[in-house]
Amino acid sequence: MGEKDESAMSRLELADYLTNLGEQLRQGAFSAQGRHWTVPDDLFVRMEFKEKKGHLAAKLSWSWSTLGDYDGAAREEITRGQDSMKTLKKRLGAGFKALQQAINQGGFPDARTLENFVASSRAFAALAEPDWGTAMQEYLDHLANLEHAVANRQQEVMLHELRDLQACMSSCHREFKSGVKSRG
Repeated sequence: MGEKDESAMSRLELADYLTNLGEQLRQGAFSAQGRHWTVPDDLFVRMEFKEKKGHLAAKLSWSWSTLGDYDGAAREEITRGQDSMKTLKKRLGAGFKALQQAINQGGFPDARTLENFVASSRAFAALAEPDWGTAMQEYLDHLANLEHAVANRQQEVMLHELRDLQACMSSCHREFKSGVKSRG
């Protein structure tokens, strides 16, 4: 989903909006974006208030698992997708480590090590959420540059692309972890 809404509101309009959200939460049924969900008793909540240079910013977010609102088949499909992402992520991490080890020994990775990493990367990209599109494309571009550098025996370019891939993975991991925490 991931829709954001930014608009100017009066103080009273915002108060009415928040009151409406509060009532939905109190009743245990939440509606947004044309969908309806059951609200559990316990939620993960994040509140942040920050005043800086005469400007106050307030952020409020809450999350919960919506798997209970899915039928059995859909719930299994989501769980299976999460499990396969975990498996791919582990394979991707192991492949990256193997690449680093080969390169740290002063050479180029062998064809199989590179092929395994590339295959894991592409499989991961195929399962990625649609809103990860820009980040995944950046990652895949660096991956293509790495393949090209290895094929052309360009040591410095290869090292540079390996660092860029690591930065992409770290950034995605950080964003994913903060999203998981906010979703509970």
